[in-house]
Amino acid sequence: MSRAQSHSLNETSVPIPESLFGELAQAEPIDAVEIAKELPLQNRARLAAFCYARRHLNHLGLLVASTCDLVTLKRVMGTAGEVVYRQSRDVEKTLAAERGGRDSASKITLATAANVVPIR
Repeated sequence: MSRAQSHSLNETSVPIPESLFGELAQAEPIDAVEIAKELPLQNRARLAAFCYARRHLNHLGLLVASTCDLVTLKRVMGTAGEVVYRQSRDVEKTLAAERGGRDSASKITLATAANVVPIR
């Protein structure tokens, strides 16, 4: 089976070689930005979109997007590119605001066994 066929139909593949992606994912933020700057602009925007769409890679997506211009991000991501562009201009502020929103949100609790209605 070829590499392209090993992905499920709705799974987007990483838009850069896996070895480079691993290096980028393990790098310190300042180093990740420098690595991203070496990629062609279109690939950077595609990588930013790929990472931003995944919760655990969101921070990396914003770092990569910080190396892109607004036009390219909008071309790759549509109207979401504008939001990502604005957020990527100050990654730490964006993430701090996001963390603050999560911390102040109501905690979700699971129902107790007494509240469970058996299904027949």
